[in-house]
Amino acid sequence: MKESKKFLYIINYPTFEEELCMLEMRSIFNTEPKDKILISNIDFNPSYSTFIKSQLEILNEEENFEDILKKLEKDIITLDDFRLEFIKALKGDISYSERFVYLSKIGDKIVGVPDIKSPKLVLALGKYNEKWVFGIHEKNDKLWITHEKKPCSYSNSLSVRVAKSVVNIAANGDKNIKIIDPCCGVGTTIVEGLSMGYKIWGTEISEKNTNNAKRNLKFFNLEPRITHQDMHTIKENYNSSIVDIPYGLFSHITKDQQQDIIDTARRISKKMILITFEDLDHMAEKSGFKIVDRCIVIKGSFKRYILVCE
Repeated sequence: MKESKKFLYIINYPTFEEELCMLEMRSIFNTEPKDKILISNIDFNPSYSTFIKSQLEILNEEENFEDILKKLEKDIITLDDFRLEFIKALKGDISYSERFVYLSKIGDKIVGVPDIKSPKLVLALGKYNEKWVFGIHEKNDKLWITHEKKPCSYSNSLSVRVAKSVVNIAANGDKNIKIIDPCCGVGTTIVEGLSMGYKIWGTEISEKNTNNAKRNLKFFNLEPRITHQDMHTIKENYNSSIVDIPYGLFSHITKDQQQDIIDTARRISKKMILITFEDLDHMAEKSGFKIVDRCIVIKGSFKRYILVCE
């Protein structure tokens, strides 16, 4: 029987986004990191989360370093254009001089020519929970940061970081899930979803916002999966919806209209990620949803409530 792969993820987050990070990790991996380290059999691209610094695909895991060397002697790695590094974030109490010695011994076991500056593959060594781990190390490319400079935005739209997380939460990291953002504004969630390869669509009742959203997507060379449409006319069904519900402070909307939005989300999707500036639990429950998870995100002087409803 083929042994399943094992991955080690290094997690980091600002204090004010800790709840969001934990919700995203639960949604993707069904567990939370411990001391900012998460172990899972799930292979998830570290660049698809703002909270994952890097991923180590564990090739060898041993209590003694010498056993790592024995494994490399037995299963010879032939590789060119690689780089070896030590994962300092694992905090294994290994001094700089010791790291150099360990990496030199590892390097002696690999057949090939390294490339320190522009490697095609990075191999890494570290120590975690009194065990040595060695494997393929992939860092977050942070290309999502460029999305912060989209042509069109407005002050109360979701940040790139939050948008990226709610898409992952909506899909549980599954690329086969169909997602709809029926009030997508300037398309922040659509940009993040499409850039990660999710099946996501958006509708927007404002023609101006629709045009701005399409402009944002074009700017990042993404498919314009946004239509100028009243969400209440949507006929298709989706696995999940993302609803950043309009709030009275920023738009002229009544409680009844808010309830109608949630009711329509219930009609068109099995699951809803509800994002609000106020407690709307009662509206989600009234529409027939059950709240299964939640978090709070601080943005300036405002609190954003994020509910996972099924």
